[in-house]
Amino acid sequence: MKDKLALLYFEVTNLWKQFCEEHNELFNLTCDEYSLLLKSDLELLEEKINEKNECIARIGTLEMMRRDLIKDISALYPEKNIDSVSALLEVMSNYEIESNQKHLFRFNALLIDIIEKIQAQNKRNQLFINKALHSLQQIRIEASGKKNYSTYSAKGSAVTTST
Repeated sequence: MKDKLALLYFEVTNLWKQFCEEHNELFNLTCDEYSLLLKSDLELLEEKINEKNECIARIGTLEMMRRDLIKDISALYPEKNIDSVSALLEVMSNYEIESNQKHLFRFNALLIDIIEKIQAQNKRNQLFINKALHSLQQIRIEASGKKNYSTYSAKGSAVTTST
């Protein structure tokens, strides 16, 4: 059982390494996307979005591999309820302590950090897109000769009226 667990630990650690690599690539693509949004380079932006989608698909494949590994480890420990990533990490952390390893712990911390950076960059990208859409909407309204007036409701939300 110890040899089987060592092999599974190696597989999980290798998988986490691949997750880190793919998520790092996704982060870079997300930053590139923001740069292209700033430049308004729609052709390259479309290519970058396609690259992001391919990267997300690769991450999806890794996720399926992770589920399979969880099943394999679950079979090795039928007394434990290993049905999630956190349960998987708990079992593997016990192995890390016994074998004086820290690879999976470090890869997991790195993965969490990269994912948080991706989320923050995605928020910046979305904010930029929302501002651009709002500006385009304003330009369209002004071009049609309508005037906009913003007032606020009793709840404090903006109400825009056109005349």
